[in-house]
Amino acid sequence: MPATKFKCPDGQEIPFADCLRNCRLGERCLSKRTLRMIAKQREWKGEPSTTQLLKGTREAYLEITHDYSLDPMGELFRVLGSKAHAFLEEFTDNELTEERLRDDIGSGQFDFYDPEDCSLYDTKTWGSFKVMKALGYSQETVETGEFFKTGPRKGLAKTKKVLVQTDPDMKETEIQLNHYRMMLEAAGFPVKKMYVEAIVRDGGTYAAQGRGIDKNGYLIPVKFLPDQEVRQYLANKRDELLWALETGTMPEPCTDEECWNGKKCAGYCRVARFCDVAGNIEEKEDIENAG
Repeated sequence: MPATKFKCPDGQEIPFADCLRNCRLGERCLSKRTLRMIAKQREWKGEPSTTQLLKGTREAYLEITHDYSLDPMGELFRVLGSKAHAFLEEFTDNELTEERLRDDIGSGQFDFYDPEDCSLYDTKTWGSFKVMKALGYSQETVETGEFFKTGPRKGLAKTKKVLVQTDPDMKETEIQLNHYRMMLEAAGFPVKKMYVEAIVRDGGTYAAQGRGIDKNGYLIPVKFLPDQEVRQYLANKRDELLWALETGTMPEPCTDEECWNGKKCAGYCRVARFCDVAGNIEEKEDIENAG
């Protein structure tokens, strides 16, 4: 089932309809139209989507089977992304945009296809850290050769962060775009190039500049993956999810990659409260923060 409630600024939950009818706190955190947009959910009808299969199977299972709430503040970037997509759709000429395609694995809705050069685009609103990783960079801490002369760190080596060239890191996006490519090609539209059109949420900030991100937007090439590799990965995830739903069996915990080494569990997973593993991670972090 989709989300049915908002989580208010004071931590209390309220059904969508009750909130929109009357704010329990007396003053709204956001406008009604923004809250309505946040409350709009894609109903589960038995067909998994590409983006759903890219989540941890346990996360996807819990979102389907539990009544959960949304923090409006945590959903704002999704709202901005959705509004940007809707606005950009107005400027489509002789191209394809926002079309939902299907195959025997599930469905997926691509953003933009340009038949002139057979290019597939997906617009994403990412933070500078994710853009940095997608561009193939990482930050490493190195010693400067100098030492602190005073204070509590006296005698310790001074360090700084430097950018290091690595391989692009955007596995989920690569699988997503390649699945869209496969469905487009099956429908008769060849794909020769794929890009993420990344809008940098924190572009222009000191943090972004420190990561080498000096623009507010990037076109990032996405590599082609073997069709069989993409199919096998998504088909396995589909089978795991459908089997769990049919049998009422809790899937295995999300992998470290799927839960960002616990960071998603601790602050970004909408259904973490229903997961024993996520609860333990949150508990551990609370203890660490208290110390």
